[in-house]
Amino acid sequence: MNKPLYEVREFHNFRKLLEQSEALYGNSPAFKVKNKIGQILDISYTRFKADVEALGTALLDLGLDGCKVAVAGANSYKWCTSYLAVGSGVGVVVPTDKELPFDDILSILTVSESKAIIFDERFGEKLLEHRDRLPKGLILISMDSSKDEDGILSYDLLLNNGYRLIGTGDSAYFDKDVKGNKLTVLLFTSGTTGMSKAVMLSADNICSDVRSIMGFVKINKGERILSLLPIHHTYECSVTFLCCIYGGVTICFCDGLRYITKNLEEYSPNILIVVPLILERFYNRIIKAIEKEKGGAAKIALGSAIAKVAGAVKIDVSDLFFGKIKKAFGGSIRLIISGAAGIDSNVIKNMNRFGIRTFQGYGLTECSPIIICNSDKDNKYDSIGKPIPYVEAKIDNPDENGVGEICVKGPMVMLGYYKDPEATRATFDPDGWFHTGDLGSVDKDGHYYIRGRCKSVIVTHNGKNVYPEELESLLLREAAVKECIVTGAEDERGNTIVFARIFPDLTAIGAAHGNRAITEKEISKAVSDAVKAINSQVVSYKAIRRFEIVDKEFEKTTTSKIKRNQ
Repeated sequence: MNKPLYEVREFHNFRKLLEQSEALYGNSPAFKVKNKIGQILDISYTRFKADVEALGTALLDLGLDGCKVAVAGANSYKWCTSYLAVGSGVGVVVPTDKELPFDDILSILTVSESKAIIFDERFGEKLLEHRDRLPKGLILISMDSSKDEDGILSYDLLLNNGYRLIGTGDSAYFDKDVKGNKLTVLLFTSGTTGMSKAVMLSADNICSDVRSIMGFVKINKGERILSLLPIHHTYECSVTFLCCIYGGVTICFCDGLRYITKNLEEYSPNILIVVPLILERFYNRIIKAIEKEKGGAAKIALGSAIAKVAGAVKIDVSDLFFGKIKKAFGGSIRLIISGAAGIDSNVIKNMNRFGIRTFQGYGLTECSPIIICNSDKDNKYDSIGKPIPYVEAKIDNPDENGVGEICVKGPMVMLGYYKDPEATRATFDPDGWFHTGDLGSVDKDGHYYIRGRCKSVIVTHNGKNVYPEELESLLLREAAVKECIVTGAEDERGNTIVFARIFPDLTAIGAAHGNRAITEKEISKAVSDAVKAINSQVVSYKAIRRFEIVDKEFEKTTTSKIKRNQ
């Protein structure tokens, strides 16, 4: 078990986390938010704690003590306040994906038995369109409405009422015995390979993960982070939101993925939490722009070589060569963490050479979510890292290449699946190890590597295992390939072969042909050449024997992972 690199505070529930942070950071800005006319305003840790307590008091006054309350909408201050208000003394918070179709939303509300839902205006349009189908008695609370209207309560008026109740001596919220070991957050996963399950997490599960992450990665009071990913997901919620509340960081909200560049300039963040799709696209766009400049490619190559040598003797020369790259990330970027899917190790390596500490980690919703991560003192570019403090990990039933299922134990592992004891039992073995469903290996120094999903592994006719993710990673390095899915298929003799579906990068292919209009034949040849290039790099049984070109991007989860079952 790895020891923390940094000393961390003890806390086992959200209330204690917020109390500690308010005591430490007080009037420091916890959030930067935009008002209706676009002005950026600071909200202090003291104000945030007071708003959480006032909203919690008002929710108890509505009769929601011990109830499940769904929260849905874009990343925002009110979302964060609602999450902690419910989780710090009201009941169970049910973070809900704002992009889901109504039938899925209805299923979550019904299965979770939520008694209220707090939502923003855009999400509310879906609810109101099908209002007659909503569960009977469901309390509707709008983050954006200034008044109670048509049976929908105003968040702002509730907050004001909470302050009024506290002012008259109502201490119900403060008197609640907040136990960290009971169900506090109910999360419906959006997996890439099947139907979602409802994961039960205690506050202590999540707080344990926050403590462990902060023992591996240093963040500093007063730094800024730009919240990019959907906050209902544990990755964004635990790392961007709760870890940063712990560390005294100022949280800024992206106005939408199309506004990333503008928001990076506005907030000049020090930290970004991303998925590979975002980082790789941003990285490729920056590199291409620089390479177009006279001598740009040579400058990058020379700078990388000098930075490598200088880094060995602890000298940072990155600003001399890569100031433009840092400026593209807002000018103050120091740390980027990538997770939720595999990433090209060359991107990680080069970002570090550019002077931006970048590493990847690994986790699952069921583990709150981070369990393995690179650290400030040990960053291996092609690895997902080592188990974070207080996590035990092992490779179960490894094959001749050392590949087996990643299994873990630790205080951040879930309570179980909601109302599904059979699925819970199937996930834990008799010795208490949680089976992740992911295939991996570990080297002699304890660094872990993802090799694929148990369910997606391809077994060829001669009994060889092929891991699709390995081939997908190689394909995505080819300029002609924008997205891909590798699976098994049958050939004319009934043997299992490796098959790829590929969405081509038409811009890159066009650039290779002088930016003129390209033909179907040229597209096919470019993709075929990419497949041949990959096949030349792998052993014969891993070779892609057949491929199909698709004409649109693959469907993705809200964390930008391609859904494999399509």
